[in-house]
Parts: sequence; structure tokens; C-alpha cells
Amino acid sequence: MRKRITECVLLLLIGGTLTVSAVEPISFEGGFTRAVMREGRETILLTQGAVVESGSVRFEAETIELVGPASRYVIGTNNVQISDKQNGLIITSNTISFDRETEQLLTDGWVEIQDLEHEVIASGAYFSYSRTDGLLQLQIAAKLLRHTDKGAMVCRADSIEYDRNGMFLSLLGGASIEWKGDSYQASVITVDLNTNEIVMKGTIKGNVNG
Repeated sequence: MRKRITECVLLLLIGGTLTVSAVEPISFEGGFTRAVMREGRETILLTQGAVVESGSVRFEAETIELVGPASRYVIGTNNVQISDKQNGLIITSNTISFDRETEQLLTDGWVEIQDLEHEVIASGAYFSYSRTDGLLQLQIAAKLLRHTDKGAMVCRADSIEYDRNGMFLSLLGGASIEWKGDSYQASVITVDLNTNEIVMKGTIKGNVNG
């Protein structure tokens, strides 16, 4: 009976917005909120317009779970949108998890990314991103478009590694680039996004106009 009463009290308390002390301050809200506080297995479930903010990262989804001590893990499900104001990123997917301690974002479903800071749009069926070192990885039908003064650079590969801090792009497996009316294909293609230098390795094909 005491356990049931404690849980009901938590439901009432968490119906609005609270701030929890953790790696970064976190605030959350939802139309319906349920919390279970067991040592080592703390869980808060938010539904009906769930919103979570941790530092500069804002989660919006139909359902969000906060899992672990100090709500270390944030797991969004159904119509998930993440806005990272500090890094100029907007990420949408059906399921995304965020480890607030390591600052790692991860999804194994279709994902779309807008990098407003570097004028990049990317998509793929698997995604991981480290906010600490700025390394973004996409796999399975991976595609990245980057705006340049000479038109859009369209990059495709089985796997794409995008180093946002170093401004370097690696296309691995079935790699191709279309840019300025030219096209390139190779096993591996790298791009220095500061200079737009393209380096190809392996079996190479291409069409250059002009």
C-alpha cells in the first residue's frame, strides 16, 4: 500500500514541469506523466505532447522516457524531433536515444538531419552522433547534400562519416558524388569541406563536363 501511495504522489508532482540535477540541468513536461523510482531503475514516462530540455538540446515526441539515475538516458518514440541550438542541428526520426553523460545520440531507424550551421542536409537508416567530438555517422542508403557557391554537392554511400568539427567527409562503399555537373564513383571518397578537395580510392569512374 505504501508503494502504491508513493507512486500516486509522484504522478501528481510530475504532472507539470520539474528540474532535476544531473550532468546538465533537465526539465520535462507531458500531458500525462508516470514515474517509478526504484534505486538503479528510475523511469519517468512522458506522453501526450512530451517535451524534454537538457542544456541546449530539446526533445519533442509522442512518448519520451527518462531512464536511469539522474535521468541519464532520454528515449523518444514516434514523431521525434531534436533541436540542438548550440550546434545548429535539427534531427527527426521515429526513435532516438540520447545518453546525457556521454552526449551520444543514436537511432537504428530512418533519420533526417539539418545542419543549419554548415548548410548540410543528410539522411540514412542508421545514425549516431557524438556532440563531444562532432562526429556524425550514417549508414544504409546514406545521403548528404551540402550547399556550395557552385551548387549543391550530392554525396551518397553505404556509410557516411561527417566530421563537423574538422569539416571532413568520408564516403565508404558504393560512394558517389555529383557536383557542378560532374559525377564521381569509387569504393572510397573523401572530401575536405574547407577546400572542397575530392580524393577517390579503389575502382574509379567519373564524368567531367568542361
